[in-house]
Amino acid sequence: MFVSVNVQATAIGMPLPAARLGFAIGVANLSVNDPIADSDNEWVIRPINLIYTDELISSKRYWLEAFYQDAVLSASQDQVGQHVKQFGLRASLQQHIGTARVGESWLGGGLQVSHDRFENRHTVDSAGYLAQTYPDRSGLQTGLLLNYVLEKSVGSWDVAGKVEKNIPISDGVSEFTLSVVFLFTY
Repeated sequence: MFVSVNVQATAIGMPLPAARLGFAIGVANLSVNDPIADSDNEWVIRPINLIYTDELISSKRYWLEAFYQDAVLSASQDQVGQHVKQFGLRASLQQHIGTARVGESWLGGGLQVSHDRFENRHTVDSAGYLAQTYPDRSGLQTGLLLNYVLEKSVGSWDVAGKVEKNIPISDGVSEFTLSVVFLFTY
C-alpha cells in the first residue's frame, strides 16, 4: 500500500526562505502639526500593525507595514485637541548592520502614506471649558521614516523590537513609536 505525501526541500546552495509575515503592537508618542495650532504630545497604543518583509539583495531587505491608529489628543488654550484616525502603509528599505548575541540589527528609512482624519478639533479656556471649535479635516498625508529593528529567532517565530520616527512632510501626524513585532517565516 502506498500513501502519497508531498515533500518539499531546499536545494543545496539555494538560500533559505526569507519572506515573513507578522504583526506588531506598540505605543506611540504622537502629536499633530495642525494648521491652527500644534497639539500636545501624548502616548497612545498602536494596536493594529500588519507586516511583510523579505530580503532584496545581500544584506538589504524591504519592510512593509499596514496600520490603523485611533487617538484622542487633549486640548488647551494654545493647543488643538482632536480625535485622530489614521490608516496607511509604511515602506522601508533596511540595511543589516550587525549580529550580536541578542539578535540581528537592521537600520532603515522609508516613506509613510496614510489617510488621516482629524475630528472634534477644539481649544479650551483656562478653566477647561470649550473656547473654540474648528471644522474636521482629512486627507492623504506623507511622512519620512527612520527605523531600527533588533530581532531574534525563537522557534519558528522571530521576535523583534522596533523603534521608529515618522516626520510629516506637511501638516500631519508626527510620532515616535516603540513596538514589539512577531514574524513568521512561511
